[in-house]
Amino acid sequence: MDTPYLELRDLTKSYGKRVAVRGLSLSFAPGSITGLLGPNGAGKSTTISMLTGLLTPSSGDILWEGRSIFTRLAEWRRAIGVVLEDLSLFEYLTTREQMRLTGVLAGLDAAETDRRSEELLSFFQLEAAENTVAAEASQGTRQKLAFALGLIHSPRLLLLDEAMNGIDAVTVSRLKTLLRRIAKAGVTVIMSSHVLDSIETIIDRCVIVDDGRVALDEHMEKIRATGASLESVYTETLHASGRTAPELSWVR
Repeated sequence: MDTPYLELRDLTKSYGKRVAVRGLSLSFAPGSITGLLGPNGAGKSTTISMLTGLLTPSSGDILWEGRSIFTRLAEWRRAIGVVLEDLSLFEYLTTREQMRLTGVLAGLDAAETDRRSEELLSFFQLEAAENTVAAEASQGTRQKLAFALGLIHSPRLLLLDEAMNGIDAVTVSRLKTLLRRIAKAGVTVIMSSHVLDSIETIIDRCVIVDDGRVALDEHMEKIRATGASLESVYTETLHASGRTAPELSWVR
């Protein structure tokens, strides 16, 4: 049997008595685009934080090409690109300075970093903000910058946690095209979002987690063959898991 490219093996994360992730086991192939979905508090962001290496599992492991990422975190972090909902930006560096710093830290030489920065500034239409510090930038500009920083070093794995929030529709459309291109080149993409219609057309696999466990793991090709929408599958899966909301008595 071939070794999975990326494998979450019985992954668990607890905070005292609260268990955020419960024995999660998943594997991901090169070039796949997976939607990691679930309600608030389901364990999505905790799982992605463990994938980044920022959080250590309480038990279980994450294996990359058969070896634990936690035994080679420096190598792993150079191989991944991360765009989180809670943006991690250098607040008092300009857009261009952040790109230059991120590229050099990732191992690119200065000339290649500058070349890629120019292309990213153009792609995200950030030219007008290239000398603006992050603390003074709009939310949309900050989100585009975070995306640019996650892409500048040509990652082998791209982790996106609500990464398209606040980005204009034109850029989102271009990003979808870009994500398909890099997936065809072998990059593995794992993305979470609460806006299901923003990712439905680009993911090829849907993983729904609830209460830290996998509630559904299905290929989108099979879902589309039934004529069902991602939203309906998501809703039905959570309903089957007991996620129902009471009616408001005063609403008629």
